[in-house]
Amino acid sequence: MASERGLDRLLAFSDAVVAIALTLLVLPLVDVVAEADDAPSVGALVSEHSDVFLGFGISFAVIWVLWRAHHQTLEHFASYDEVITGLHFVWLLTIVLLPFSTELISVSDPMTAAMPVYVTTLLVSVVALRLIVRQGRRRPALLRDDAAAQAWRDGPEDIVLIPLLAVVLVITIVAPGLGAYPMLLLFLQAPVAWVRARLGPGPRTG
Repeated sequence: MASERGLDRLLAFSDAVVAIALTLLVLPLVDVVAEADDAPSVGALVSEHSDVFLGFGISFAVIWVLWRAHHQTLEHFASYDEVITGLHFVWLLTIVLLPFSTELISVSDPMTAAMPVYVTTLLVSVVALRLIVRQGRRRPALLRDDAAAQAWRDGPEDIVLIPLLAVVLVITIVAPGLGAYPMLLLFLQAPVAWVRARLGPGPRTG
């Protein structure tokens, strides 16, 4: 089991990777602006490249949500082990790949596998973070010794995003012509989680 200082360094490195990934998302928009001379207005430019702008907006929001979930999860950790480290770098790999997969969406024909690649990247990212949660719950010695960490460990597991992403992945494979629009289903996460909470916590696994 590693030290808390080592965990702080790992988290600082992760924050830097996320910041760079967010910055890289804007590159496809820069390419769109290069074509501005051919567009009669900003509205026409945005309309012509709506998939690019939609992909940017959704990807920025998704990376933010993933980082926030990551931050909230690791707040309860005081240390880490080899499993956490391995899962952490899988998660970071998906964050690094998101700008690349976003660029694929912007330059590829809607009938290609660009969207499934993008959604698969998101799905792997969420699963990696869920496995970090599982490892922390299986090894309480990794967690902080306080009431917040105890409540987090004993609370219900939030897995709503995983089945939503799985549904989106299937849709992008079956109906690739829809482009990035199936990603809008991810906005169902909050209401589904709310309904789930109102119905009462289910059994916690892990």
